[in-house]
Order: sequence, then C-alpha cells, then structure tokens
Amino acid sequence: MELIAYYRVSTARQGESGLGLEAQRAKVQQLAADRRAEVVADFVEVESGRKAERPQLAAALAEARKRGAVVAVAKLDRIARDAELVLRLNREAEKNGMGGFLFCDLPDVDATSSAGRLILGVMASVAEFEGRRISERTREALAAAKDRGVKLGGIRPNTITRNDAAKDRATADAEALRPLLAPMAAQGYSLRRMAKALAAAGMATRHGKPLSASTVRAQLQRLGLG
Repeated sequence: MELIAYYRVSTARQGESGLGLEAQRAKVQQLAADRRAEVVADFVEVESGRKAERPQLAAALAEARKRGAVVAVAKLDRIARDAELVLRLNREAEKNGMGGFLFCDLPDVDATSSAGRLILGVMASVAEFEGRRISERTREALAAAKDRGVKLGGIRPNTITRNDAAKDRATADAEALRPLLAPMAAQGYSLRRMAKALAAAGMATRHGKPLSASTVRAQLQRLGLG
C-alpha cells in the first residue's frame, strides 16, 4: 500500500518551528509500519482547520488520485473541523479512484472502504457538533460567571475563587460530552466501553490524553447520569 501523508499546522510559527509537525510525522510513520505500507510523498499545510481552500491538501489528493494511493493523516481534525468538508472528501475518494483515507487516531475506522467512509462521516458530524456545543457551553459558563460578579479575563479577589473557576470548566467539559454519554448510559454501556467509544470519536482531556473509565464515571456523576 502506498500512503500520501498530509500534515497540517494552524500557524506559520508552528510550521517554521515544527511544533506539532514532528508528532504528526511520527504517528503516520507508525501507521505505515503497522500496515506494512510506504509513505511515497508528504504535504504540509499551514492553515486553519476551518478553511476549506487548502492548496497542499488539494496537491495531496491529486497525488493520491494519480497513484491510487491512500491519504494518511495523524488526526481527523488535521483534515478539517468541518463535517461537510470531510463528507465531500469522502465522496471524492469514492468517485475518483484514490484509495481513501486512514487516520492514526481512528485505527479501527478503515476509510478506504465504503463502510469506513460512512462511519467517518458520522464521526466528523459528531465532532463538529461537539465543537459547537463546547462553544455554546463556554459562552453560557462565562455568562453565568458574569452574573455572579466575576470580572472576566482573570480570577480576582472577592469575585471568584480558583475552585469556582475550576468547577465552571469541569461543568462545561462534562456538558460537552452529554450528547455522547447520555445514549450510551441509557443503553447500559460499561465505563470501559464508553471510554473506548469516546476515544474513537476523538474526545480527549484538556491535556490531550484519552478519557479513562474513572474519568467517564466522574463525568456521568457530574451530569446526573450515573
């Protein structure tokens, strides 16, 4: 199998320094080794994930079409944070002869097949929904803090304690997971199964680590679901 590696960093500074880029390269190289594949070309984009017009992505897709190769990406959000763009790329992969997509953070989703592309589209939609929910919850948390007399922009004496701020962040994080956790809890999923499902959907802690079963339990309790 031939792989076309696509890497994206969000700022010119990251592109120049290699910040985040080397980690992406390492993940793709590991994927290639696991699949006994060869990385035959790579493309690096310096652009926001919300922008659909990206010349390096277009070049990577063109090379994949020419070779009938698979585009390998370290994380789903390196392609896009826009579900419609991911779905459009999926349709393009089906029609133009390229091998499809593989994502290092979704090893169980083989987007080189029609079934895998369907699952990927659903995950992209969930990821976009979650991004919007996080924004909404953040605005709501800030509004609630303001109503309590918080001077936004910092924690100041006599207005809010550090524990209050941490509680607001924890609540916002938990609420962002509610659309995924609620149906799984209703169906009686185990904590471990929930954690694996969240990891497959790209959910992680603020430090970028996978959610553990104990963290899932805490979030369920915070949401009143467990």
